[in-house]
Amino acid sequence: MNSSMIQLLVLAAIAVFLLLRLRAVLGTRDGFEKGPATVNPRQKASPKFEVIEGGPDLDISDHVAEDSPSAQALARMKGVESSFTVAEFLNGARQAYEMILMAFENGDLSEVEGLLDDPVAEAFQSVIDARADQGLVVEATFVGLKSISLQEAIFDTDTNEAELTIRFSCQLT
Repeated sequence: MNSSMIQLLVLAAIAVFLLLRLRAVLGTRDGFEKGPATVNPRQKASPKFEVIEGGPDLDISDHVAEDSPSAQALARMKGVESSFTVAEFLNGARQAYEMILMAFENGDLSEVEGLLDDPVAEAFQSVIDARADQGLVVEATFVGLKSISLQEAIFDTDTNEAELTIRFSCQLT
């Protein structure tokens, strides 16, 4: 046998080996394949959760100590208003804080008057007026809120009024 014939046989053997390996890795298609598994949309949309009666309310215990007076006040608030959640309240407080702070720094409280109690609005306005009298101008930019935490919650069951003390920490330039 000449060398070209040996080369041809070696190349053919390598090609057959590669084809067999490729078939082993990729598999074969026999023409009948199952379609994608069908999922009942109702079953997918409503996962089943095990409800533990009497367990801690994580919405409350995420923000205050579990057996504290503040936790008890928040639980009474939820008893009166079932749609109340601490997390949503703090999110709204975060937005209101930024609006009030920037209105104060910009010297125009007209957009946030409904969010301020009269003594607070008067105190803010007196500072704004004092700045204007001195010719001071504040250029402020709200960078972001570092943290927000619920410090204390008090709920009066007779009047259904609550007082929540919240600590804000922000970056302002």
